Amino acid sequence: MLQQRCFHCHEPVPAGTDFHCEVLSQPQVFCCAGCQAVAETIVAQGLSDYYKFRSKAANKANAVPAELKTQLQSYDSTEVLQDLTEQRGDAQRIELSVNGMSCAACAWLIERQLQQNPAVKAVSVNSGTARCELVWDANTTPLSQLLGQITELGYQASPFVADLEEQDFRQEMNAYLKRLAVSGIMTMQVMMLAFGLYFGEFSGIEAQYEGYLRWVSLLLTLPVMGYAALPFSSSAWRALKARQLNMDVPITLALYYTFIASLYATVFDTGEVYFESVCMFVFLLQLGKFFEFRARKQARDATSNLLKVMPVSATLWDGEHGTATSARRLQSGDHILVKAGETIPADGVVESGVSSVDESMLTGEYKAISKQSGDSVLAGSINHDGILVVKVRSALTESRLGQIIALQQQTLHQKPALLEKTDRIARFFVQRLLVIATVTFCVWYFWIDADRAFWVTLSVLVATCPCALSLATPTAVTCALAQLNRKGILIKNQQVLDVLPRLSKVFFDKTGTLTQGRFSLTEVENFSQQYQKTELLNLMANLEQQSEHPIARAFSPYFQQPVALEQVNLTVGAGLSATYQQKQLRIGRPEFCGLDPQDPRIAGTQVCFSIDGELAATVQLADQLRPEVVPLIGALKQRLLGLAILTGDGSAAAPAVAQQLQITELWQGCSPEQKVAAIQQSVKDGETVLMVGDGINDSPCFHAAHVSVALDSGTELSKNQADVVLLHNDLQQLQTLIDGARRARTVVKQNLWWAAGYNLVIIPLAVCGFVSPYVAVIGMSCSSLLVVSNSLRLLKA
Repeated sequence: MLQQRCFHCHEPVPAGTDFHCEVLSQPQVFCCAGCQAVAETIVAQGLSDYYKFRSKAANKANAVPAELKTQLQSYDSTEVLQDLTEQRGDAQRIELSVNGMSCAACAWLIERQLQQNPAVKAVSVNSGTARCELVWDANTTPLSQLLGQITELGYQASPFVADLEEQDFRQEMNAYLKRLAVSGIMTMQVMMLAFGLYFGEFSGIEAQYEGYLRWVSLLLTLPVMGYAALPFSSSAWRALKARQLNMDVPITLALYYTFIASLYATVFDTGEVYFESVCMFVFLLQLGKFFEFRARKQARDATSNLLKVMPVSATLWDGEHGTATSARRLQSGDHILVKAGETIPADGVVESGVSSVDESMLTGEYKAISKQSGDSVLAGSINHDGILVVKVRSALTESRLGQIIALQQQTLHQKPALLEKTDRIARFFVQRLLVIATVTFCVWYFWIDADRAFWVTLSVLVATCPCALSLATPTAVTCALAQLNRKGILIKNQQVLDVLPRLSKVFFDKTGTLTQGRFSLTEVENFSQQYQKTELLNLMANLEQQSEHPIARAFSPYFQQPVALEQVNLTVGAGLSATYQQKQLRIGRPEFCGLDPQDPRIAGTQVCFSIDGELAATVQLADQLRPEVVPLIGALKQRLLGLAILTGDGSAAAPAVAQQLQITELWQGCSPEQKVAAIQQSVKDGETVLMVGDGINDSPCFHAAHVSVALDSGTELSKNQADVVLLHNDLQQLQTLIDGARRARTVVKQNLWWAAGYNLVIIPLAVCGFVSPYVAVIGMSCSSLLVVSNSLRLLKA
């Protein structure tokens, strides 16, 4: 008999459950109360068509707990709204981030739900970006009520804080698309007119029609020169004002030289016109620039998500009552209340309360750390299971997370040595090209034939115009990126392909990168005379089921059958206790279990288990290595690459991992600044460095290294900041990445050699007057076509 599936989320319906609701005039079964509640809400609001339109199952829904409702109410604070919204007449506009959407029908459902609220003026949900633009009257309906409506549908919505830099990138992206559209459309139109002129040269064309086609071509080329080509001319002008030469200088000279020559030929009805070459040249260059921009944009998208790491609100505490306020407005000396499950919004000191805090996103240490009065806490860490009153020590911008962001920005703006080398080559090429063109014009004008000087110089500029050179790298990189993306390797910085072939050293983070990021039992020693090891493990697993602590998950695989536990009690930061068959069970720290910490049997033990105060078992925990790590390390050593572990974990686990992998260089207990310093020292020593990590504390050193790689299972910040993301969470893809970069480098070299060889042949011919402008255009186009065709081979690699 087939197991029933939940109508809402399509997950199996557990045996013994009875959750039903009538949807679309048919009785449907659900897996839990959460999915049933969501379905009832959808039906009650008259939105049952959602189930007709959706293309994917919804995410499993959960009932809205009281704690979440309280948290949503914090967004109603006037101070919080001032930081998150903008005024639109009598209404407020806010952008929300919506989690849990699976298809366009989800966006439709959210829009219809919110539109039924009279306070909502406008709402637009984009399922592709998981964003919702909401305009509503805050005086009529609080934001928490609208967020609650979205939550009742099974989605999680929270304010999205857009960074100004992201808005600038969005505007620049639109500008690129517009310039690309203008140059592309005009190129097609001018090319059609050019065919008429070409065929007219052979079959004969009346002067009036030839003049008409030329004038129309001129008018169509004006938007290309005045708008689409503006970035090249602006860049060239800025370079000249700074007394520097860049690749845009000869490009601009050739464009305007060709355009002015064609304009002259059109107005005075003499010579040839090359409007189609101008338009096509601008289009091809804009296309390459567009691909480069998209890669850069992906690499810097993190600027819009940095603040999502922190909550936008906090709870000020006066000793008796809490008041919602903006996390940005917290100052040193403020007191805040942090409930279980909330993210700590500022660096501070615990004044009262006991809890365990997860600081892995900041320190790299996965174990939850016990916190009590007098202990320091960090902004961005997660409070697990207790209530804390914290005295703020530093504002958001001065917190540890704020320092990480500032350090990341500092390293982001450091210019790699590779770009400086490329700039020197470009300046050398441009200088020689301009000198050759100038000498050619002078020789022809004063000594050979003044009438042909203009056209011969034009042939030199057009024939030697760095079109192939400009396309040599971008086209190869674009093809390599596409191929690697197909293999699950997302490259966001195209310089990676140029740097990796020269790679000499690899730094690995430990927790979550070399290891799986979750605890497991490595050794269990039985000291009980009454119970077998399997029985002890089952007892411990039953006891640990009462806790949500990360260590508790390590015991789940050893749960065999339920046992009757009584008087179960959780002591935060110490352990669990319970009564079983009139015996006192305790699991946790040695002191909590009533044991002597100096007992040699528990030396170095992470978890103890006692029965009636007597040691029953000791448990050793480890965050196991990923299965692919050992062969990967061996392969990298065969490539003669230097290997090092760079981790924030200061425990004995780090040396154990280093010894297991036979990696001699280990940096442990590192702060973000120390990680950056270690990588920068290697760079100063002449190493080409790759950093592999997954935590927030890795983002600054990502930019200090030449290349940074993150796993898709890592934090959102690490993925956004990394140059490369391994989408399949397989470190073996590092080898695929390096091999792909080497193939791309080979193709780039071939393209550059061809471009250089072509110029060495064509320059003497053009200077001597053997190449007409018409032939020069064909040669330039064929050279570019060959470069592009060679690059396309990477798509088949």
